[in-house]
Amino acid sequence: MCALPRRFRLPAIAAFAVCASAQQPAASPPAPTVQRRYLTNLADEDWSFLSNPKLRHDFWDPIKYIPLRREGWYLTISGEARLSPQGLRVRGDEVTPSSLDNYFLQRYLLATDFHLGPHFRVYTELQSGIINGRIGSPRPSDQDLLELHQGFFQYATVTRNKRNFGFRLGRQELSIGSGRLISPSQGLNVKRSFDGLSANYGTADWTFEGGVARLVRILPGAFNDPPDSAQDFWGLNFTRRRLPWKASQFSLYYLGISRKSSIYAQGIGPENRHTFGARLSGKARRVDYNYDVIGQFGSFRGAAIHAWAVSTDTGFSFRLRKLGLRAGVSANSASGDRDPNDPTLQSFNPLFPGNSYSGIVGLLGPTNLSDITPSLKAPIRRNLLIAFEMPNYFRTSLNDGVYTIDQRLIFRGVGNPHRFVGCNPGVIVAYQPFAHVTFTGAITRFQSGQFLSDTFARNGFGFYSIAGTYRF
Repeated sequence: MCALPRRFRLPAIAAFAVCASAQQPAASPPAPTVQRRYLTNLADEDWSFLSNPKLRHDFWDPIKYIPLRREGWYLTISGEARLSPQGLRVRGDEVTPSSLDNYFLQRYLLATDFHLGPHFRVYTELQSGIINGRIGSPRPSDQDLLELHQGFFQYATVTRNKRNFGFRLGRQELSIGSGRLISPSQGLNVKRSFDGLSANYGTADWTFEGGVARLVRILPGAFNDPPDSAQDFWGLNFTRRRLPWKASQFSLYYLGISRKSSIYAQGIGPENRHTFGARLSGKARRVDYNYDVIGQFGSFRGAAIHAWAVSTDTGFSFRLRKLGLRAGVSANSASGDRDPNDPTLQSFNPLFPGNSYSGIVGLLGPTNLSDITPSLKAPIRRNLLIAFEMPNYFRTSLNDGVYTIDQRLIFRGVGNPHRFVGCNPGVIVAYQPFAHVTFTGAITRFQSGQFLSDTFARNGFGFYSIAGTYRF
């Protein structure tokens, strides 16, 4: 079906370091061990352990915990700089010449986190996304000169019986589960955020989350990104850990969205959609798994919506000589519209996804897409990872088109009798020489199927990406 794999993603590797023991007499107990974690969402990091001066040994520790005048009050400053040259080459033939698109992406984040005692905090985060050298017009997610990416007030408390409650009010990143439906989409040059209210309540075994929000529109200027008044979003999520097995968790969720205008191969019009889903994830000995089953109902242009999606990812870990490998396969399928002349819509809406459906490159969106993706991950060393994937894409319905990850229709497909879209083998290398620094490199080759035989992508295309990220 396809040539040998070469595949890609821009994952962040979790960074941690063990702090040195304090210089004390041998009879004294050693200083506690602390895990330093640089997370994809800076707002979720916790540096409160630096209240103990004996644990401060990193260059940036003086700004990770700045004590204020009142007890329990402190300020944390965090940031990220990511530089990423990328390129896309669409192969030509005797009729159409090849086209080459080389460009340079930059993303900068700077955050301040004021902790006002044990329960209250005020968090702000600026984001700047810049693109240089692209031949065509930048995508909305490529360019945003300077903007408030996050800015919220948070209240959180933990009771004596270890029940916790909290909420965030303001601009924030939202994520549910593995990011198949709601994600800030870390791989984008300009990450996604929402204006609204989110809340959570739970114990050691279960969590209940909910919220109402509006997507923040990305505009290329400075401090001009408004909430999108053309669409409203709300949702609930319940997660039970250690169910049905000890090393597993089970989630039920409901997500609602109302849009004044959505675009499908069937047409353009207002949409009100309700998404119900169940997720099971965990690990059993050498096998890990992550499964979602999703149903969608509602209305589009006054007619009914009946859509669905199934997403699975299963891996098996084993050792080959001294290497610990993971061989995996993901199989995903999302519905497409069955009849463009029937007002009932069957096209799946991925809402605000990451790239979990269409492999780690995420070139195609899940709407009307089915795929099967074998993969292999090889941690060569603790700080070096090589991964291979080979997604194979098929249209679920022959009467619907192919969409991007942000649900833009790129190939209509109505009247095209072919189901196979293509395969996209690729390879990625991720290397973390220091706790603050990560390098990733990726290269893929999309080999077009018969569905694309009459399009500009009929001869396939290649993509490369190199990224260097510094976190503090």
